[in-house]
Amino acid sequence: MNNYLRIGSILFLLLFSSACDLKTTVDYDRNADFSAVKTYAWAEQEQAEINDLNQKRIVSAVESQLALKGLKAVDSDPDVYVAYFTDDDEQVVVDTTHMGYGYGPGMYWDPFWGGGMGMSTSTSRVRTYTQGTLVVDLYHADEKQLVWRGVVTATVNEDPRKLEKQINKGVAKLFKKYPPAEKS
Repeated sequence: MNNYLRIGSILFLLLFSSACDLKTTVDYDRNADFSAVKTYAWAEQEQAEINDLNQKRIVSAVESQLALKGLKAVDSDPDVYVAYFTDDDEQVVVDTTHMGYGYGPGMYWDPFWGGGMGMSTSTSRVRTYTQGTLVVDLYHADEKQLVWRGVVTATVNEDPRKLEKQINKGVAKLFKKYPPAEKS
């Protein structure tokens, strides 16, 4: 497996770990009219550096959420184009545990009889994990301008079943904020 596929797979495993909470952010064009958005098509883009299985999982999750929001996939003249991107970052954590005890026979007010003894130990463990990010963009088809962006970040889980659940959960969490609340 080439490095790009390996990194991409790790990214998405990371992205959607059930052990870590999904962090999401959404941004959008405050002047865009989202009530006019009824159709979408996938933008032509560079192939993501992830394996085909994870690509299918992401596309399926996004399409499912768009359908729930009332958007229909079309082959031509969409209202918006959809694109996604991925990134990953290796994180290092050092966990240190301290353990110790002491003994001090004698009386604290007596400097001659107040002895003492103690012992302690520390153990450190270094672990690494991958943190992944999925970015979903919606572009206004006519103006080719970004109108909505959702970003989800999480820690990779290597179990494919958990991964698929996390992808679906992360994308659903993003699209809870679509369409944005109407201007007041």
